[in-house]
Amino acid sequence: MATRQAAGAGAFAFLRTRLISRPRFGRGPRVVAAVVLVLAMLFGAASAWAINYDNRTIDVLPHNTVIGGVNVGGLRFQAAVDKVRAQLEAPLHQPIHVEAEGFSADTTAWDMGLHIDVASAVRKAMAPNHDGNVYERAWRRFRGERPRTIALKPDWQAGLSTPLLDQAKKAVAVSPQNARLDTSTGFVRVIADREGRALDTDRAKTLLTEGVQRGDKQIQLPVVHPKAAVTSDAFATVILVRTGENKLYLYKNGSLARTYDVATGRPEFPTPTGQFKVVNKQTNPTWRNPHSSWSANMPETIGPGPTNPLGTHALALSASGILIHETPDVGSIGTNASHGCIRMRGGDELDLFNQVPTGTPVVILNAGAPKARSSTPNPTSADQNAAVNY
Repeated sequence: MATRQAAGAGAFAFLRTRLISRPRFGRGPRVVAAVVLVLAMLFGAASAWAINYDNRTIDVLPHNTVIGGVNVGGLRFQAAVDKVRAQLEAPLHQPIHVEAEGFSADTTAWDMGLHIDVASAVRKAMAPNHDGNVYERAWRRFRGERPRTIALKPDWQAGLSTPLLDQAKKAVAVSPQNARLDTSTGFVRVIADREGRALDTDRAKTLLTEGVQRGDKQIQLPVVHPKAAVTSDAFATVILVRTGENKLYLYKNGSLARTYDVATGRPEFPTPTGQFKVVNKQTNPTWRNPHSSWSANMPETIGPGPTNPLGTHALALSASGILIHETPDVGSIGTNASHGCIRMRGGDELDLFNQVPTGTPVVILNAGAPKARSSTPNPTSADQNAAVNY
């Protein structure tokens, strides 16, 4: 500013010196000289005023300036920035409570990515102050600037909400628990399935973004509850066989429904232990030779009929070659007398058969030392031989 004032004053002094130092002429030239001098003085004064006025107002926003709905007329740059920030940016730093099942956190709209560039908007409003030369700027501001309205609203910065959503996802996550059978006591207990818990990631991102942009102070993130792959329904019917004790227990919906006496495998042909399932149900089954030492001279099969060693009904298990079947050798019930199969009395087998669907879990446990039968019949036919030894 001092430089421009000095330049104007210097120009005025130079003209004055030149006019005074010229030779004196007649009245006419003196009048011209006087006019020129006056004009020069006026120009110098106008220049000085324009420069001074420009210096005082170039960094001040016109009185009709509005940024984002905030009137900042008459303010300098930093004061305008402070005023707009107080009204438009400050709310973006207010706390927002975000929660979901198993998760809670406080954040702000600014931290989530809703930003506003106040300084750039004020610079944009200031920019026309520098348009034109010093005289144009001074005259334009002296007679009144046109209204200046600068649009300003927050913009969403993508990706800034990801860390919070990742934290929520980890905190919420609970894996579903499958239903299972507990046999630690030697009997069956059904452990019910449990739903899992997981953040609905896509919906959570949408709801968080919309809530922040809306100005919500509390945002609930959505959670889903995935089902277990194996539910308690899978154990609606369960069979438990306890060898040594030689009893079969039928469970319905986790409660004991029936108990049956059975025969299980001899020590040399033990009934396998573990968890199996019923793979098919057979009516009027065919007996097939197991090719053991006692069956070497017997036929390959014995078809359905009153003397069939498997009776009229049988449940085939996933344990290879093992059946739960009716037996004509009822004297073996309660002992370890079979070739590994589980024998039942005819009426008991039919009762069980009618209550058990395919796929029913079958648990076989060792519940004591084998019980030998007090006397073993002496078979006189292949049918009797199979009934006694199979």
